[in-house]
Amino acid sequence: MANLKPVMTEEFEKQKFKPYGSDEKLAKKAAFVKLPVDVMEELNSWPQAERVVFLRSLITNAVREKVRRAG
Repeated sequence: MANLKPVMTEEFEKQKFKPYGSDEKLAKKAAFVKLPVDVMEELNSWPQAERVVFLRSLITNAVREKVRRAG
């Protein structure tokens, strides 16, 4: 029979997901976007940690700059 009320300890949760390169609290929901084939192929050729840090930094900086300019 299935466990209807599983208990996930804080230690288990920390091991389940380890964010790359960020000390900031991350959103629970991820942002997804489809990219041109050539861009996706290039990104997929990078190591995952490098790709994640690059994309997170790029998106974060672009959004914060847009908000700053909007005033």
